[in-house]
This record gives sequence, structure tokens and C-alpha cells, in this order.
Amino acid sequence: MSLSKFKNRRFKPKRRQILLVQSWWEDRVFKGVASYAVEHDWVLDCRMRWSRELPKTWHGDGIIAYTGIATPQQHLIDFVKAQRVPVVETQTPRIAGSGAVVVPHERIGALAAEHLLSLDFQHIGFVTFAENVFEAIRREGARKAVTGAGATFHALDFAKFEKQLPSLPKPLGLIALNDINALGVILACTAAKFSIPEEIAVIGADDTEIFCDLAPVPISSVNCDYEEQGRQAAALLDAMMDGKSPPAEPIVIEPHGVTVRRSTDTVAIPDKDSARFLRYLRDNFRELMNLEQAAQDLGVSMRRVQDNFRRYLKHTVIQELTRLRVEHAKKLLQDDPDLKVEAVGMDSGFANRFHFMKAFVRVTRQTPGQYRKSLRNAEAAK
Repeated sequence: MSLSKFKNRRFKPKRRQILLVQSWWEDRVFKGVASYAVEHDWVLDCRMRWSRELPKTWHGDGIIAYTGIATPQQHLIDFVKAQRVPVVETQTPRIAGSGAVVVPHERIGALAAEHLLSLDFQHIGFVTFAENVFEAIRREGARKAVTGAGATFHALDFAKFEKQLPSLPKPLGLIALNDINALGVILACTAAKFSIPEEIAVIGADDTEIFCDLAPVPISSVNCDYEEQGRQAAALLDAMMDGKSPPAEPIVIEPHGVTVRRSTDTVAIPDKDSARFLRYLRDNFRELMNLEQAAQDLGVSMRRVQDNFRRYLKHTVIQELTRLRVEHAKKLLQDDPDLKVEAVGMDSGFANRFHFMKAFVRVTRQTPGQYRKSLRNAEAAK
């Protein structure tokens, strides 16, 4: 080969070989790592996602590891140490010299409590299933938020929970470590004939969408932003493979708020009849309705309901009905940019276009067209 040909030949840099060693697989962390890997042309070894077994031989450049929280898995720790490559952990670090990208468990517990406090719950409990450091930290975050707001905190043990339920104050807000535990709480409450969320509201954490959406009562949940955790872990590993030292303290990924679903879709109204009427509105707002007739059908006093709405929701029954309809209309406008305004109004429960336009402008200070335009501008600015 001539020298000129040799000079013109292109040599690609060696692709970095990255291994995922995980005792527990959160697929959104995996997705965040994978998206970074694609952008930076990594070779990502994720066989453990399916085999649950460590590779017999591996020669690579870096590892992203999760070696367990409640029970550290020593064989994983030993394997990772033996590779002598840069390591980023996605829990409190256990390996000397590693970096770490973590979610703030105390803040997650506090966010769940703050959500229930925003719904005017004065009695809020945390239901513990299996005592571990992970659960204890989230419970403590919830306790601090509840007591700091002047409300009453209840530390509950699921093993005794069903027996305690009848004597617990209502309305009651309950927090669980994660969505699976929240489902257990919901099933126990419904088996004991308590209504979710009117008497007992329940919130979990992790926001596993398919699990939360398909639960018997869809579960409100703290979104821990696991995908961002995965991306940040990959970015930190990339920097460490370039020779940079990891930060002295773990990088903390802030939660992405609360995804509200049916299990907390309420306001804590101590009066059962008024809470039942609120549930009726939320279930039927898309239908044309006569409020007086609805109260009569439910066997409740409309005057009493009005008084309790003003006291606890700070607005009237008709204002709540309008708010529900406008919120639904906003979602339709966002989800389907081609849906005609008349169809949006009818699907949201308004009698005609005029009533819809008038209510929408009163609530949002925008016409439906202006609202759609603001959504497009916000999307374009990203």
C-alpha cells in the first residue's frame, strides 16, 4: 500500500464497551443509559437484563452498577471491583472510587405527602410493608412534611393495617413506598368497603405507567425521573472514562413531580354526602346534567353540598363542574390539534359552542385557538 493511500485511510476510534450490572432492573434507567449509548456510539452489554447472570468473561471500559439497597449483593460488588474500570453506581456507592447518580428518597416521600396536603388532608399515613433503609427514608421524608404542615402523621404497618382501618380518621391520605405497595393498600381499603379516593386517597412512587394505569383504581405516583438518572449515570461514566474524577458527593436527580390519577383525584371533604357528590361530578361531567336532580337522585342536600364546596374547595358546585369540563377540553386540545372546537366543547359536556368559548376564556384567559397556539409555541421552544 502506498504512503498516500495509508494517509487517506480513515481509522475509527475504538468503540467503548459498557456493561450494565444490575441486581434490580428499572427499565427507564436502562432506557436513559441506552439513549446516551446510541448518541455516543457505545457497545452496551445489557444481557443481565434477561439472563440475570454475570458474564463469564468481560473486557471493557466502564460499568454502570446497581448492587442492591435493602440487601447488598456481594457477588456483584466483588465482580465489579475485579474489573478495575471506571464505575458509576445508581444507588448509594459501595465501591471505592466509583461515581454515583441517585434519586433522593427523602424528597420522594415528602413530595407524596405534599400532594396529599395540597388536597387538604389533615390525617396522612405511611404504610410500611417490609422495613428497609429505602422505605424508612421515604417514610421519614413524608413524616417531616406532614408534621411540618401541622397535620397528623400516622405510621402504619401493613401486617396490622386491615384491623386498624375502621378506627383510623377519615378522610385519610395514605403513602406507600412504591406503586406495588400502593396497590396492596388500595385492595385492602376496597375489601374493607372504604371508597377510593373519597374516604381514603392513596399515592405510590416510581410512576410505572402501565402498572398505575391498569390498577383497579389508577394510582397517583411520584415520578422519580429514572430515565434522566440513566442518562446522567452514562454521562458521568463517559467523563470518568476520559480520566476525570467523580464528584465527591452523588449526583442527585430531582423527582419530576406527581402524576395524578384516580387514587388521589379528590379533595378531603369530611362530609360524606358532599364527597359523594364531588365523585359524581368527576365521573359524569361530560354529560349534560341538572345539579338539583343529581342531588335528589343521590339523596343529598344541595344546600349542604354547596356550603361544603365553598368551605373546602373555595368555590361553588357549578364552578367545580366548569373547571372539570375546561380541564378536559384543554387535554383534548393538546392531544388532538386537528379536533374542531365544536367537537371539543361537546365532548367536554358543554351544551353549545357559545357556552364552551365563554367558560374556556373565563377559566384560562385564552380562547381555545390561543391556547392551542401557546402549546405549539412551547413545543417549538424546547
